Amino acid sequence: MAESRRKKSRQSEQKRKAEQNKKAVLLIAGLVLCSIAVITAINVMFQMTIRRYDPDIIISGVTVGGTDVSGMNSVQAEAAVRKAAEDYASASVITLELDGERRTEAALSELGMYAADLDSVIRKALDYGKKGNPLTCYKILKSAEKKENQKDFSIKYEVSEESAGSALEEKLAGLLRAPQDAKLTRNGAETVVTEDVPGEKADVKKTVDNINRLIAEERGQTGGEGPGEKMPGGASAVVETADAEADITSGELAGLTDVLGTFTTYYGESDGGRTLNVESGAAHIGGTLVQPGEEVSADGLMAPYTEENGYAMAASYENNEVVESMGGGICQVSTTLYNALLLAEIEITERYEHSMLVSYVEPSMDAAIADDVKDLKFRNNMDTPFYIEAALSGGNLTFNIYGREARPEERTVQYISETLETVESDETRYVATEDPVGTMYTRDNGHTGLKAQLWKVICEDGAEVSREAVNYSTYLASGKTVAVGTFSESEEISAKINAAVESQDEEQIRAVIAEAAGGGTQEEKESGGEN
Repeated sequence: MAESRRKKSRQSEQKRKAEQNKKAVLLIAGLVLCSIAVITAINVMFQMTIRRYDPDIIISGVTVGGTDVSGMNSVQAEAAVRKAAEDYASASVITLELDGERRTEAALSELGMYAADLDSVIRKALDYGKKGNPLTCYKILKSAEKKENQKDFSIKYEVSEESAGSALEEKLAGLLRAPQDAKLTRNGAETVVTEDVPGEKADVKKTVDNINRLIAEERGQTGGEGPGEKMPGGASAVVETADAEADITSGELAGLTDVLGTFTTYYGESDGGRTLNVESGAAHIGGTLVQPGEEVSADGLMAPYTEENGYAMAASYENNEVVESMGGGICQVSTTLYNALLLAEIEITERYEHSMLVSYVEPSMDAAIADDVKDLKFRNNMDTPFYIEAALSGGNLTFNIYGREARPEERTVQYISETLETVESDETRYVATEDPVGTMYTRDNGHTGLKAQLWKVICEDGAEVSREAVNYSTYLASGKTVAVGTFSESEEISAKINAAVESQDEEQIRAVIAEAAGGGTQEEKESGGEN
């Protein structure tokens, strides 16, 4: 009986505890549901606040690299930041230092300073306050609404090897020691090799690293100061250098000391402009090393014919008359080279004669150059390189062709000019000048026309073994050219003399001159130029 009562008591207690546990579970569940409801309500409120802001517009108080981009879309923000960077780069000038004495200046804009990874930074600025933890975003947006938000997204400004490379090359061109090529020259009967000397070149990678380090230091590139403030004066970056090898080394010239061909022409009586052109053209060609199979253009070596490249105005042939042109006289350079190459038996792939005879070589031994129309081209048809030396002495221009002699000692080569036909012209051509009316003088005495051919004669042990035609050349005949002054204070007289010159009638020309001057003419004689 007692045991039965104890059993019922235990069952009753268990039932009571179960009911209590059930109530506790229900209470906890209710609390959880309430919490979820509250959190959901808060998140909904946060999301509603966030959704009120355009995802493509940056909120108030946001700067990128110090540039205010509030209220802007990505395109506008990027343009604003780039503009600020450009202004900063243009205003910021740094000193590029090689050593204590050699230095130059460059604006960061010249070095191509740019904002690295700008698209990514603008994207972060757009997402600020709209993506991430809702509570954090809510606080940011509320702060922005109160105009209390201040957030800067830092930008790394730098230059690259690509953007700065050419600018560094230009800025440092006159400061870096240029390498000196090895050379071959003659000292009596001996060929002398002058050793090459290494120079300097900018180590662009290391120099760019130094420049970027300077930009970071000057801007406080941890997100503080943004572009727009001029870089403080005295900021400098060290230019790192490396050895620059010469284009032609003494090792490349070793074994090329035989003179394969040499030829000389005289230019010592030329005027100052023509002298300059001959010497400048020779300097551009001298020092050329031609590899086996390589084709070279003499015009390509000497051009462009500008003052900056060492040339001046001088007499040359154009349309069968002598005129002043930039680089007049360079044809004597190509002609001298042509003959040296012939004697070296280098293959000539392109050659043209002049329109009229020249005085410094025999007919068919010339080689004209004319503005992309006429050129002297040659190809190394040997198994070894050859080197071209240009030597100037006492008004003489000499080209020496050096290489490795493979021809037998008993074999010699000679070139002979043969005139096939001669043509004279008794025509007189009148040309108008700006000299005063009454002035007449002979500007050009004319040129004999002829046809000629050049023979290559091979001898062995002094006996001719072959004779081969190298080229055929035709030179036009030209008569005397007389210059006629046409300047007058009277427009009527000037018109009459110009009309008389156009008629090419000497009697009519002299009649107008007599009418203008009351009889008589002023005669002067002056020889024309040559190419």
